[in-house]
Amino acid sequence: MISKVAAGSSAYLQQVNSNNKKESTPVDKPKEMDKVESIKEQIQSGEYKVDSRKTAEAIAEDLI
Repeated sequence: MISKVAAGSSAYLQQVNSNNKKESTPVDKPKEMDKVESIKEQIQSGEYKVDSRKTAEAIAEDLI
């Protein structure tokens, strides 16, 4: 069930957004997303290799 407050808030936000017609600028992808995309492509192509030493160190550090 939608409360009157929530419905009123969204209507207000829509009105504010339509009144503030500023030129939008594209948002750059965060650096982490580029890394994720790169790893994703490597996994799909079969080129990604797991660094077992680095993984084991990270797990051990987390357990300490």
